Amino acid sequence: MPKAFVDTSVILRILIKDDEFKAKDAVNLLKNAGGRDLTLYLLPVAVLETVWVLEKVYSFSRKAVQEVVEAILNTPELKIEKEAVFRKAIQTYVEKNIKFADAVMGYWGLDNGYTIVFTYDEKDFKRIEGLDTRKP
Repeated sequence: MPKAFVDTSVILRILIKDDEFKAKDAVNLLKNAGGRDLTLYLLPVAVLETVWVLEKVYSFSRKAVQEVVEAILNTPELKIEKEAVFRKAIQTYVEKNIKFADAVMGYWGLDNGYTIVFTYDEKDFKRIEGLDTRKP
């Protein structure tokens, strides 16, 4: 079965619906992937980019971003590497008010057994349980 990845622009067309034709095509891609014997992947960087665009370009609230990310993670037609990391990160992003990218890095590191992070941006990383933050 062929594998393909979906770019952030496809996800955004579905979410924002700023171009009805592109949004319809994007939805059809997801719906029909199985019938085309195609496995669709969403790369981790696309999840990060989606959050950034929703925050910075469309001014989505943290809660709205969380709902979108959870909907993406719950989309059965998309396979997402490190899904559990993103689930923890989006929850922490809202509950502890930290940057999403920092939450992803922190949980990705912990998922790989890295318990120490060297950073000059200690504030966010200190809010991630199990992570020891240190200055270089």
